Amino acid sequence: MRSLEWRLLAWQALDEAMPIFPVYALLFADAGLSLGEISMLLVLWSVVGIVLEVPSGAWADAVSRRLLLAVGAVTYGAAFATWVLVPTFAGFAVGFCLWGLSGALTSGTFQALAYDELAAAVARERYARVIGLGHALAIVAMTLATLAAAPLLAVGGYALAGWVSVGVCGVQLAVVLSLPSAPAVVSAEDVDDLEDGPLPAATAPRPGAWQRWRHALRTGLAEATTSALVRGAVLASGAVLALQFLDEYFGLLLREQGAALVLVPLLLGVVSAGEVAGALVASRGAGWSPARVGVVVSAAGALVAVAAVLDQPLAAALVLAAGYGLVQLAVVTTEVRLQDSIEAGARATVISTSNVLAELLSVAAYVAIALLAADRVATPVLVTGLLAVGLGAVVARVLPASRPAGSPV
Repeated sequence: MRSLEWRLLAWQALDEAMPIFPVYALLFADAGLSLGEISMLLVLWSVVGIVLEVPSGAWADAVSRRLLLAVGAVTYGAAFATWVLVPTFAGFAVGFCLWGLSGALTSGTFQALAYDELAAAVARERYARVIGLGHALAIVAMTLATLAAAPLLAVGGYALAGWVSVGVCGVQLAVVLSLPSAPAVVSAEDVDDLEDGPLPAATAPRPGAWQRWRHALRTGLAEATTSALVRGAVLASGAVLALQFLDEYFGLLLREQGAALVLVPLLLGVVSAGEVAGALVASRGAGWSPARVGVVVSAAGALVAVAAVLDQPLAAALVLAAGYGLVQLAVVTTEVRLQDSIEAGARATVISTSNVLAELLSVAAYVAIALLAADRVATPVLVTGLLAVGLGAVVARVLPASRPAGSPV
């Protein structure tokens, strides 16, 4: 495997290797926050992502993607440090704002960098494998971090889990600095709609970052909204990606079903094992028909719904493992289909529109849970699973067919 691919895989793995992840909802609850307040924090997190996602995606098409990934890693670590230093509602809110900024800076940026670098190396067909394996390694890293959370909690409580997460962000920054430093994607020849009209190629100076940003933003939004092929891929990928909001509540669900605090990370590790399996086989789904992908989404929703009504945490974790394994398979498959459908140069911007859709759907879910918070978190989990069953039919209808491996980008 090429050196570039190893570094791309390492970035994806480190992005999820935070031992604070499986227990941060418990951290908030033990700090005195209600389920409604926790959901409102998640809403804030998503709103920050929605506001910044597309503009930051356009910047990723106009300036150094490696620079944005580096800033994102630093901001990521600052978010967890804030939670440790200021364990109040206000401190958690600031941390979520920083985390939202980090996610906006890195999400579309990383996928676009990976796809374009592989395409430049005449290895576009390896993107599905790299991203699928990367998702699997990320879940393995998250599983290891989840398992590590138990002894970390026993030794140093939430604070130790938080500081270890900050350290992981530092390692991710080192990996980011080793990635290729590609030039801005939008070149002077691409900017043909400046106010004074296009300049002759021989005399055209390279436009400034602001002009490149505006061009990338217009180009990406135009393709995402006017191309039927890309629009369908954006809708399918964003909707499937939004299903992952639910794992924020799995720790609360398992404790509600009777699991002790120190066992919750271990049970979440079982769920993560299922996600690893789904991500590992995801590259085989690159050529699946839209109808088959839709069946996968519906089956995932049905399994999540079943897990919500169980009253035994181990059984629920096993069913969630199967359901979320299918979710991971669908996430990778629809993301690859989106990448293959993009033809214009503003790749990160187009991907960001899908991420914004996912965030909007997540916000709607968080708000609904916050406003209609029942005594049992199992209720929103059940409702979401049932909605996902219907989502499968939507995905089957809007997802474009796969692009042949030898076709041009």
